Amino acid sequence: FGMIFSFSVSLCFGFNVYCSALALGIVAFLSHFITSYYKIPPPGNFFFIMVAAMASNFQFDMEMIPTRIGLFAMGAILSCSFAFIYSVFVEKSAVINIPRRTFRKKRYTKFVESGIIAVFMTLTLVIGHILKFQNTYWISISTIAIIQGRNFEHVRQRNLHRIIGTFVGLGLAWFILYFNPEKIVMIFIIMFLQFIVELMIVRNYGFAVIFLTPLTILLVETGSLIHHNVTELMEARLIDTVIGSLMGLSAGFLLYHQQMINKLEKSVRFSFFQFKKLKK
Repeated sequence: FGMIFSFSVSLCFGFNVYCSALALGIVAFLSHFITSYYKIPPPGNFFFIMVAAMASNFQFDMEMIPTRIGLFAMGAILSCSFAFIYSVFVEKSAVINIPRRTFRKKRYTKFVESGIIAVFMTLTLVIGHILKFQNTYWISISTIAIIQGRNFEHVRQRNLHRIIGTFVGLGLAWFILYFNPEKIVMIFIIMFLQFIVELMIVRNYGFAVIFLTPLTILLVETGSLIHHNVTELMEARLIDTVIGSLMGLSAGFLLYHQQMINKLEKSVRFSFFQFKKLKK
């Protein structure tokens, strides 16, 4: 339901670029705040923001909104069904919960972090529109992927891995598309790439991005009735990734700058108390 909500909100506000950017910011704020509050482990807020960013790239069509939400909901239900079947028939062994050390955040820290992420996710769409990019969601996805780092050092590492991995992955995508494979062959290639990505994403992020890049490009080519210029598509993907990665690095700097977070937290707390006084 969270995925469907994120997709629907972004889709319904796609009639205007700035409204769409604001909707993505709201989804980013709520998804981070809720996942942080309930201590949902990684990827946490990532997929909620990702689907909202992708929905913002659709051409606005009021008549198509119910159909698109329905198709998305069917996909979400199918995924939950597969997960349920897996848990019943495969995962029969007892699950051992290993306690992990967690940093206890202050009351308003979650609010401040959510606000920072919301601002940067809003900016990704605005910047993409100003620069007249076609697939602005690539900037948004790159930004939120970089923010997923455990600390600023990890954020810097993911930033480097994503840029280098995307560059190498574009070469792999060009090699595949050079042979112009049939649709059915393309589907099997996508299945193989998806398998490699799922296998490697938790082991080596940079290596996984090498296969993630051609996967997304092939999905665009296979699912679209319009044949895109491959060179232009890959150039746009590289530029979007670099911009998004640098924005993610900037957001990560703010999120893990403890002194700045403390100052913002004090400001929010003071504003909240002042608001309560005014209400009384």
